[in-house]
Amino acid sequence: MDLIDLIETRRFLGSEFMMWLWFKSECYDGLMEVEEHGELEVLFDDALVLEAYLAETERNTFKGGAPAYSPEAKVALQQGKRVSRAKIRVIKDGREWLLTLKAEGLDFSSVKIPAVLSREEDEKFYERMYLVEELEDIINALYRTFIYTRLSPQWHEVMVPAMKTWIMAEDGVVPDVYPEAAEQQGPAMAKSA
Repeated sequence: MDLIDLIETRRFLGSEFMMWLWFKSECYDGLMEVEEHGELEVLFDDALVLEAYLAETERNTFKGGAPAYSPEAKVALQQGKRVSRAKIRVIKDGREWLLTLKAEGLDFSSVKIPAVLSREEDEKFYERMYLVEELEDIINALYRTFIYTRLSPQWHEVMVPAMKTWIMAEDGVVPDVYPEAAEQQGPAMAKSA
């Protein structure tokens, strides 16, 4: 199997990551504890695209308001559509990033960083780069947690049934539905591996 085939066979992980992130965000009103970053908020903002897994021509695009919390988005999930792109808001220590995340390659676009505090042009540039790197680190830490959770036996035993319950629920899911025990922390597991 060459590299291209290997990438193609794992392309679904981006969509599953975004679905898990949406599920976790909705269960905790966006509040998450992220290793190495502490507590932050991850919210699905005003743009969301869901696509049929095998037929990319079947697409639902939601814009404005909070489409992730709309009944129409839930219906699309119930029809088996997956997240292909979403505008996500990340808030940490009073600083706010806004980005569009694409599931296929976990690509960022339309990134808006927090306000830059430096006055000198050189310092502004480095501060901007630092803020972009920090956002990348946050997304990587979230993805790492997802991957460790996804590879654990609890994924199929606990997490998938909880996510199915969330998808089928007509109202939002209360926080105690999120299966904390199923979530694995990346770096802690990496040290023991």
